Amino acid sequence: MNSDSSMTAGAVRLLSRPLPAHAPAVPLPPPGRLLQVFTGAIAIGSTAAAVGAYYITLAASFPPGTLGQFLLVLGGLVVLSIIGTYAVHLRLSAALIAWLRRPGDGVALPAWRQAINYPAHLSLTVGLSALAVSLLVAGITAITTGDGDLGLHIAVGGTLAAILDAIFAWLYTDWATRSLRRAMAVRDPMLPVSGAGIVSLGLAAKMAIVIVGVSVVGSVVAGTLAYREAAHAIATGNPGSLALHLILVTATGLAVSLSGCLLVTRHTTEPLRELTTLVTELNPERYTQRGVPMSSDEVGKLMAAVNAMLGGLEERDFIKDAFSRYVTRQVSDVVLQGGLELGGELLTATILMADIRDFTSLSERMPPRQVVRVLNRYFTEMVDECMEHGGMIDKFIGDAIMVVFGAPVRQPPEQSALSAAKAALGMRRRLERLNVAFAADDLPALRIGIGVHTGEAIAGNIGAPQRLDYTLIGDVVNTAARIESACKELGCDLLVSDATRQLLGERARVGEARVVHLKGKALPTSVHPLLALE
Repeated sequence: MNSDSSMTAGAVRLLSRPLPAHAPAVPLPPPGRLLQVFTGAIAIGSTAAAVGAYYITLAASFPPGTLGQFLLVLGGLVVLSIIGTYAVHLRLSAALIAWLRRPGDGVALPAWRQAINYPAHLSLTVGLSALAVSLLVAGITAITTGDGDLGLHIAVGGTLAAILDAIFAWLYTDWATRSLRRAMAVRDPMLPVSGAGIVSLGLAAKMAIVIVGVSVVGSVVAGTLAYREAAHAIATGNPGSLALHLILVTATGLAVSLSGCLLVTRHTTEPLRELTTLVTELNPERYTQRGVPMSSDEVGKLMAAVNAMLGGLEERDFIKDAFSRYVTRQVSDVVLQGGLELGGELLTATILMADIRDFTSLSERMPPRQVVRVLNRYFTEMVDECMEHGGMIDKFIGDAIMVVFGAPVRQPPEQSALSAAKAALGMRRRLERLNVAFAADDLPALRIGIGVHTGEAIAGNIGAPQRLDYTLIGDVVNTAARIESACKELGCDLLVSDATRQLLGERARVGEARVVHLKGKALPTSVHPLLALE
């Protein structure tokens, strides 16, 4: 009934089953959340523009009547830049917004790429827009006033504002979209964090951008204001105000620089803590868990690598469990440890062969599905009993079962014989209970014959490189099968060979020895009905 081909097909179906899915545990934000993020980035940009304008008014002297014109032109160009930036925002988030409206079960890769790229792309757009506005205003002012130095002051102040704008817009959008990326990554922890279409910005680059950018802006502003206040102090003879302004400017620059660095380090330390917890608590029961990669920097790549490792461990554990349903755990361990070479080793083992009596005629009287159900219930009980005593289920041959004791995990011959004898007696007891259950279900009772023999055999991988089978080859296997067949003619349900009987010693209580001529054997063989173990 259980042919090798059907087992192979079943194994293919089992091993092709997808790995357990990771159900979403973090709710997705609404699509309107991206508009809020965009508004926050624009607010930061407007603040930076106001700071830049304030710096310009302090650092430069406007001709009478031109300051209002400057602010009016600046305001108009800022509005136009916001409109343009909004159009870019729609393009940068189109696939993401479409997916958020109808997320489905998985995560669309275009949506994920936009989610992970959005902070860098939007902050770059905001910074370039601010820079363009600054240069336009500087040019217009220089032309209308005829003052090149004033235009230069405006260009420098606008450039500084654009740098701050881009840096803090990036820090803000990265923080504001973090929950969105987390929710997406929880749905699919194996999403890519590098490769085509993904902006990769390393931790060193992030820190350099923030520290250098903010430091340069702070240094220029501090130097300019210090120079202005120094000139004012010399003119008025009051140096006290200069010291106060320097302290305020220095403190402000340090606060801005420190806040930027803290934001970057926070984005790094949070996922590292999560990853450390995941690895520290790692065990086979937690192989299904995954980290949540939310960035394209080294931390995100490390998280993705750990997820790939966990996926491999989970798959290996699944394959190991799947193998154990077709071969025993001992054999699956040998295979997964690389024991796939052809060949074998000589050892002494005990073979147990069991077969259902008159199963052919029994199966003719029952529907095929009922035959399979009866066989599965029978094999479940017999296999459990044999494995409890360390037996390796070598193969099923129709309604027969072959069990090996003493391989691949070696045992002394006395121990393998004792384990096989205990298993055989346990099979007899289980069959009695199983027949009671069969009677309650209006199913026929089963009778079995069991033969046990101990001897030398070659144990190892037999077959071809394309298809291996771990089994035992030798006369001990044939003899055990012939002893099992002799149960029918002798009217016994459990026979052990004389070799097994001697290994069992005084612990075995047996019936009268019987001499039988086994098929294929030139000399008669002595067998013993096994009654009990003491």
